[in-house]
Amino acid sequence: MRMKTAAAVRQGLAHRLRGTPCQDAARGAHNGQCAVAAVCDGAGSCPRSEVAARALCGWIVDWLPARFDELYGLEERALAARVLEAGLRRLDETGLDRPACSCTLLCAARHRDGRLLVLHIGDGFVFSGEEVVSWPENGRFADETYFFSGPDAAAHLRVLRRREAGDTALLLTSDGCGDALYDPDAGRPAAAVKKLCDGIARYPEEQVAAALEHNLAEVFSQVSEDDLSLAMLFCGV
Repeated sequence: MRMKTAAAVRQGLAHRLRGTPCQDAARGAHNGQCAVAAVCDGAGSCPRSEVAARALCGWIVDWLPARFDELYGLEERALAARVLEAGLRRLDETGLDRPACSCTLLCAARHRDGRLLVLHIGDGFVFSGEEVVSWPENGRFADETYFFSGPDAAAHLRVLRRREAGDTALLLTSDGCGDALYDPDAGRPAAAVKKLCDGIARYPEEQVAAALEHNLAEVFSQVSEDDLSLAMLFCGV
């Protein structure tokens, strides 16, 4: 079983002009049994949300693989509650209060036996080359969303489980990239998503990460002033 992950983050123009740190985080890792990728997007209204985004993103990538079997076997609400309990403990360790920790979470983990687990709260997309695996969820208004540390997180942390019959290649995006990678007319991911998914299947991780960084700098930064983040995973024979 071949496993690969890649991730890239770029500070948005709006944040650079305001002197605001990049509030996105993206990571990936694999251990031979499980590959996991994650993206977190800190709330722009919270001046220290980058601390929470980095802490949560790094935590889920390190924490989830060893607990994959346990989590996958839980009922959906129990699974979400287990993740929230452990993740909030990690955020509390930052020393920030819960409102200051406001960030989204997108996480995908694929086991070598084909089981796929996706966790998602807030905006952003999880794509395969052919479909939207998980959609953004906004609040009452288009510029509102839900956060991992929010009071309503238990109702909005979504869980997807399924078994993959063949290779799996997934792309996780923050909202800064997501809209540009979805084709609303066709109702499916844009052609660039398929190209990236094919790329991680064919090329080494370092080359894929460099391609993600190039796309953030040369393509996505031209269409969005927001912080930008992408993470990918691949599992295949």
